[in-house]
Amino acid sequence: MLAAFIAAATFGSALLAFTFAEGFLDTRRAQLLESGCRRDIPVPIAVTALNGLATGLLVATGASLICLLVLLFRYPSTRSAIAVPFTTLAFIVSALFLLGVGYETVNPDPAQPSAAGYRPCGFG
Repeated sequence: MLAAFIAAATFGSALLAFTFAEGFLDTRRAQLLESGCRRDIPVPIAVTALNGLATGLLVATGASLICLLVLLFRYPSTRSAIAVPFTTLAFIVSALFLLGVGYETVNPDPAQPSAAGYRPCGFG
């Protein structure tokens, strides 16, 4: 039961950290539209830090879900028939989300804003 609680808490915290990071990137997108030059506004350090935190929390989520699966197989009960597929699905979802957050950590710079009025540097 503790492994399930840890998995839920770390996944929720990762979602929260990723949401805050996206909020910082929204501020950056607004600054990009104001400046009209993509290279003028650096990616905030907080975005990279929060994405890294979310990645670490998702690794902890995966580890706790694997521990939960091992415990479910080692000590089978009547709940195992429902808990094993649910835990497996939760692990797959967290692993896919981990890949997305990991990509955002490596490449946090979004594509050019698609709003009207945005012009890349030197073109205008």
